[in-house]
Amino acid sequence: MKFKIPNLLTIGRIIIVPIFVLTFFIPGLFGDLIPFFLFVLASFTDYLDGKLARKFNAVSKFGLFMDPLADKILMIGALSALLFLDTIQLLPFIIIIGRDIVITLYRNYLIAKNKPLETSKFGKLKTVFQHGLVLIILLINPSQLTVDVIVNINAIYAALTGVHYFVKNGF
Repeated sequence: MKFKIPNLLTIGRIIIVPIFVLTFFIPGLFGDLIPFFLFVLASFTDYLDGKLARKFNAVSKFGLFMDPLADKILMIGALSALLFLDTIQLLPFIIIIGRDIVITLYRNYLIAKNKPLETSKFGKLKTVFQHGLVLIILLINPSQLTVDVIVNINAIYAALTGVHYFVKNGF
């Protein structure tokens, strides 16, 4: 029973993503703040599922695998919608998403070697920065220059944290 709530929150986050992405393309139907609130909800489930799993010692193999994957699905969905709408540029998108794909493959490689990927505060901070990036764009609708600066800083930081994971965990 104790494993169900964190895992249900993770599954819920995955279910929210297509609804969230859809709201970008039907703004008159959903209103401009609906994507923001759905992203906040998805981000909160990310925070809450981890907190509950640790607090109640409910860490599961499913959660260890699916939680980071759900995070990637959420960020890929959000950034893909922003790219499709020409809000963000292609190169930082490729760097941010590419880093996440490489780290996911690396995580699976290490799991196959019975060596879990050791996360770091830098990787967790990357997630916070990326969620902040999306929230700023959705809520404030800043100038294109501001968006470009924030996205490029996120891309550079994402790339650096990717390198950090390889240095920290080895091959």
